[in-house]
Formats: sequence, structure tokens, C-alpha cells
Amino acid sequence: MKKTMKNKICLLGALLLLLTFGSCQKDSDTLIRYDYNDVLAFAAADTSFAAKYEVFWNGMNQNYALWDYEMEHGLDWDAEYEKFHPLFEALDTQKVVSDEEVQKLMEQMVAPLHDGHMVVSFLNHRTGQFVGVDPQSLRNASRADYISDNDLPAFTERWAALAAVNKSDVLESYFGSTHLKTAFSHVLKGGSTRQWISAEIERLGKKTTPTEKEVEKLAGLKQLMSALDAIFLTYNGVQLVNAYNQLVLSFSFLEVPGLEEISPEFAESGLRVSYALLKGNIVYLYLSAFSLSNYLLPSYYNRMNLKGSNEVMGKSIETAWLMWFSKIQELHKAGTLGGVIIDLRGNGGGMLNDYQFVMGALLPSGGFTTNLLRYKRGTARLDYSPLMPQVMPTLPSEHAVVTEPIVVLGDCNSVSMAEVTARSCKLIPNACFIGKRTWGALCGLNENPYFSVNYSGHIGVRRQTSVYVYTPMMASFSMDGKQLEGVGIEPDIEVDLDTKLFNANTSDTQLERALQYIRTGN
Repeated sequence: MKKTMKNKICLLGALLLLLTFGSCQKDSDTLIRYDYNDVLAFAAADTSFAAKYEVFWNGMNQNYALWDYEMEHGLDWDAEYEKFHPLFEALDTQKVVSDEEVQKLMEQMVAPLHDGHMVVSFLNHRTGQFVGVDPQSLRNASRADYISDNDLPAFTERWAALAAVNKSDVLESYFGSTHLKTAFSHVLKGGSTRQWISAEIERLGKKTTPTEKEVEKLAGLKQLMSALDAIFLTYNGVQLVNAYNQLVLSFSFLEVPGLEEISPEFAESGLRVSYALLKGNIVYLYLSAFSLSNYLLPSYYNRMNLKGSNEVMGKSIETAWLMWFSKIQELHKAGTLGGVIIDLRGNGGGMLNDYQFVMGALLPSGGFTTNLLRYKRGTARLDYSPLMPQVMPTLPSEHAVVTEPIVVLGDCNSVSMAEVTARSCKLIPNACFIGKRTWGALCGLNENPYFSVNYSGHIGVRRQTSVYVYTPMMASFSMDGKQLEGVGIEPDIEVDLDTKLFNANTSDTQLERALQYIRTGN
């Protein structure tokens, strides 16, 4: 009798597990977040396109922070399931499914969503390749005024202030960089290390009776050159750094000048910072991304464990920022500061804590409220917290508060923290946002890829699970309660960048308008 009862209990337990873990119904709402409890659905997604869509749909159903906003735009999530699930089921019946087919269907799947940060990745189990899409790239590509990163003048490749105004207008300047392209500059085409390798190969190749050691060195240099070309074509980011560092170790016997390891930290925290003092005591800062905290806070910087030339590069960021901040303080104290320009064009965003070192370095200590926010508070679609103020950090150390004109320059490729900074101009009387409407990604993210916060964030694990979704952990609203996700921040003064003029003589129409505003007030 006890054995029979035990068997029944085990059977009941198994059924409950199937109901909990195997749920793939579109109306499934559970008390535990979908990204953790639906293990069987994730497993099914390894071999089924329909199951992938079910993971995406259910995960979004419980995790997404913007359902009411999407509903205002007419999105019916249940109707989306009825529309797309059969299309993904149809892929399962095909003998061959290309990555292009999967991507096209995924683009249609995410197109109605307004999440400016969202990234969705499906593993095409037929090809073994991950296919990724994001709705905001699709949305912005249709903008009449959109200019892609590839088509923009290379602000990040030159000292932006020197490229943008006549050199006679630049009183002093400094450029700091830990960007990977800067780090690799000595081994890229035309770099000093690469030139040395080429010259040495030519010299050794001309020898009629080379020694055994010279023959060995010539062969090694040719192998190194070939290997360098291969990794630069094959890898990027951390993979490129790791592959390069392995070559450095493998070919150390050649004693090539400048061939030394590069910190993998620069793949995630690489940054370009330009400082310039322009005529009229206008202090200029260009920032390619928000990762200043990594270089300005000892707790962050020491964790990077930079040594040798890596540390020299790292210190260049601190130097550039300090020159900008110190000059502002010096001129403000003397009563001769003309204004401040913060150039965030093409800035892809980054760390919230960086706010204190940019706009927060010009504002009073104690924080600055930039927007309202709310969190997901349960797995039901509209389980949200009340709206609450978000207070951004301002510089805690003693500093002068800037009352002179402040201009933030931004464009369609200014993203996330760059947009938060641009939005601040709407709340600061002496600040003005000039340029073009920003990207449209203002909601806050959780950077831990293995954990969701407040029922939102990551669904799956990037490049590990066959479905991965990166979505904000909270929704962000302007102080008057408006949601601008997928829309972006409108400039106070809209100015197009004349790319033809810029490429012809580095005349920067947007920067020139900023200078005009500061100098004339118009």
C-alpha cells in the first residue's frame, strides 16, 4: 500500500514538473521567472525553431518592462503569437534553413517593439550559427535623417576638436585613448611594428648566404605577418586580444620591437577622450563611450591590473579628463570661462556611474534627478512598480558649479548614457542639446549576463543557450511622465552634419553651431 501511494506521489510530482518546466503556452504566467523555470522549453529550443519562438514569446511575456507602452502603440502580444508561431513551425518542416531566412523572420518578429537596447539571438541549429537582431537598428534605418556609423566622418579616429575647427582656434589640446584600434596601431597596416617586420623580411630575404639563425628568423617573421593578418580578419573584441597575445608569446623569440601583450580590459573598456581649450575660453570634451569610472576610480582601475604600455594608455584617459575638468574649474574661478562643450556624437553609452564625471562634474554635489523610472514587480504582463525618481550621481568632491553655457552635442548614434546626458539639458537652465535626435535607448540595463533583476533583464545566456534576449530591467520616463524609448531625445537646436563639407575641409557644422550658441546666446 505504501509502495503504491509512493508511486502515485512520484507520478503526481513528475506531472507537476512537466506542467511547470515544460510550459510553452502563450498564456503561461507562473510565480517563478520564465528564464529560470522553463528548463524543458529551453532544451526543446535546441532542436526546434517553434520552441525557440515559444521561449522568446513567454520570456518576453513575463520579463518585458514596456508592455503598456507597446499597447499604446497598438501591439497585441497574443495576436503576435498566433501570427509568428506557425511561421517558425514551418521552418521546422524545411530540410534546409539558412541563417538569412531565420534573420528575416526574426526581424519581422521584433520590428514592432520599441526597446532601444534589445538584442535577440537564436541559434540556427541547422547551421550551428547564432543569428542576432535588434529592433532599434531596424527602426533607425528607416529614419530620413539617419547616418550609419560607417558613413559618419571618423570623429574617433582623430582629435575631434582639431579636426572640427581651424587650428588657430585651438589654444591647447590632449588626446587619450585605450581603444583597441589605438592599442593595435603598431601592428596594423602602416604601424611601426609592422613596418619593422616588413623591413626585416626584405633585408633578410636579400641575403645570398644567410646564416641558419637568419633563415629561421626570416621564416618566423613571415609566419608572424601571416598570423597577424589572419587574426585581424577573423576575430574582434576579446577574442582578437586573446589571439594576439598568444602570438606575442609564441613569437617572442623574434624580439620584434613593440610586439607586446595588450590588456583584454580594453576590449570592454576601450575609450577615446579628447580635451581642447578653444578660443573664447570654451572648454571641449569628446567622449567615445561612458567607461571613465574604469580609469578614474582606483577600485575600478586597480582591478584592471594594467602594466607597462597598457598602464601608460590607461593613464592617458585620466590625464585627458583631468585637463578638461581642471581647466573648467580654473576659468570659472577666474570668471573667464566662456562655456563648455560635451561632444557625445557616436557615443554608444556605458556606465551610469560615469554621469558624475561628465554632466555631474558641472552640477552641485548630492545627485541630480534626471528622470522617473519603474521596475517589473511580478511575472504578469503589467506587474510594474510605481514611478519613482532616478537620481544620477554628481561629483562628490568640492568643485565649482558651472553657470556658464553648457552644450551637449549628440546625433542618431548617441545611445543610452549619452541620451541620459542629453536629456539633462532639458532640466538645466544653462544647458542646450544641439545636433540630431538620439538613438532611442533610455531604459536601464542589468550588466550581469547570468542574472535578471526585478523580473526583467536577461532571458537565457548569450552564446550559451539557443535563445538569448537582452532587455532592460526598468523603464525610464521623462520628468513629465513621457516614454521616449525607441524615439530618442529631440535636440533644442537641430543641426545636420554636412558630411561632404566635413570630409572636404573638416568643417563641422554641428560644432560650429555650438560655438555660435555659446558666443552669441542664439
